[in-house]
Amino acid sequence: MPEGLILWGVKSIYYVLENNTRNEYKCTIKGKILDTDFKTKGRKEVSPLVVGDQVIFEKVGLSNGLIIKRKKRFNEFKRLKNRGRLVQTIFANIDLLLVVDSIANPPLRPYFIDRCLFTADYMGIQVIIVFNKIDLLNQEVEDFYKKIKSTYEKLKFLTLETSVISGKGIDDLKKILKNKLSCFNGRSGVGKSSLIKLLDPRYKDIRIGNISSKYDRGIHTTNFSKIYQLQFGAKIIDTPGIRELAVFIDKPEDVERNIRDFKSYRDKCRFPNCQHIDEPGCKVIEALEKNKIESFRYESYLRIRETIDKLTDSVI
Repeated sequence: MPEGLILWGVKSIYYVLENNTRNEYKCTIKGKILDTDFKTKGRKEVSPLVVGDQVIFEKVGLSNGLIIKRKKRFNEFKRLKNRGRLVQTIFANIDLLLVVDSIANPPLRPYFIDRCLFTADYMGIQVIIVFNKIDLLNQEVEDFYKKIKSTYEKLKFLTLETSVISGKGIDDLKKILKNKLSCFNGRSGVGKSSLIKLLDPRYKDIRIGNISSKYDRGIHTTNFSKIYQLQFGAKIIDTPGIRELAVFIDKPEDVERNIRDFKSYRDKCRFPNCQHIDEPGCKVIEALEKNKIESFRYESYLRIRETIDKLTDSVI
C-alpha cells in the first residue's frame, strides 16, 4: 500500500504527495475516523492530520485516495487552544524550524520568539532564528536588535539575517534549506511568504499582507499551512501568522527545566525544586541581578509559566 506526505489540507480534504514520485492525490480519511496515538489528559486534538505527516493510503482512481493510517511522528510542533482544552499540532516531521521575525515593521518581538524557541527545544526540533527585513536597520532599532541577537547567539541559537529587498542572506538560506523539510514560523507580516516568493519565483502569486497602521502588526493572508516544493530541492512549510502561542506543556513547574539560560545555575540553587521567583538562595535570580541572564528572557520565562498556570484548571 502506498505511503505519502501531506502537503496541505482543508476541511477534511488532504493533498498527499506519494513518496518517491511526483504524484499527488486528493484524499479523505477512510471511515471518517483515524486511529492515532494521541493521548493528552482529557484534551481533544484539533485535527488528526497536519502538513508533514506521513500516511498510508489507498488509491481510488487516478487522482483520489483514502487515508488508512498516520505513521508515527518523529517530532511535532504543538500549541494549546480554547483555554487548554484543545491541542493543535501545527506541523510534524520537520528537519528544521525557522523562527522568522522582522527587526521592524512590525517591530521585533522577542517574547514571541522565545515561546517558539522553548517549544522547539521541548519538542526536540532543530531551530534557526531568521531576522528578516534587515534592510530596515537604523539607529532607532539598532541597539535593541543587536542586544536581542547577541543574547540568542550566546545561548547557542543559530541566527541568520535576511532581506527580500537587498537579497542579503538569501543564498545562505538556500544552502540551509536544501534537501530538507523546513518550516517558516512567525507572526503575520514578518515576511515569511515574501521569502518563499524570492526563493522560488514560481510562487509569485502567494498573497502578501499589509501591516496594520493602527496596531503596527501584520494582517493574516496565509489561511492554512502548506508545503511548497522549491526548485532547488527544498520543501518549506508556510504557516499562518501566529499572534499568540500557548506553549504545550502541562505543569508550570516544568518550564524552568527547559530554559537554556538557567542551565548553569539551576543545580546550584538552595532548593532542588526552586522555581526562580522569590525563593532564598536562588542562583538564577542572583545571575539575573548580575546581568548574566537578560531581563527579557527572564520575563519570557515568567510569561510562559503564567500562561500554563492559567491553563491547568482547564485540563481534566
